[in-house]
Amino acid sequence: MDLLKFANDTAVARPGMKVRELFRECIRADVPGIPYRDASGEIVGKASMRYVMRESCIPEFMIRHARLLGERVDALAIPEEKAMRMLDKDVAEFVFSDFAVITPNSSMTKALAVMEKHDTTYLFLVDENHQYHGTITIMHIAARLMEEYD
Repeated sequence: MDLLKFANDTAVARPGMKVRELFRECIRADVPGIPYRDASGEIVGKASMRYVMRESCIPEFMIRHARLLGERVDALAIPEEKAMRMLDKDVAEFVFSDFAVITPNSSMTKALAVMEKHDTTYLFLVDENHQYHGTITIMHIAARLMEEYD
């Protein structure tokens, strides 16, 4: 299967981009993250909504003890002021250097293997000339399989 046929075209995060812009783009494109291109133009990581929220919204002790939390933890809600500060931060503060990437000529099986290797549900298509061609998610692959074989 041609991976380019079901990749989502997205913007690329860059220095100076705000978290709110990242969130808007991820929501628009229906992807959990987008590639991050540094000032030299090279894709050096990913900007992930999950990583931003983990680092900004969830204290580490809550992650460690999530199974012990009750249904309502209102005392630990994200205050409006904190949310606004997070949305105004530069995406560069949250770039994650472990990201999954394959070339557009790769197979769907390789895409799945690379996602598993990086413990993620999405990856970026980048060709040999470092040109970004879109994001593929596990949902895209499942939808493609259903189109072909269901």
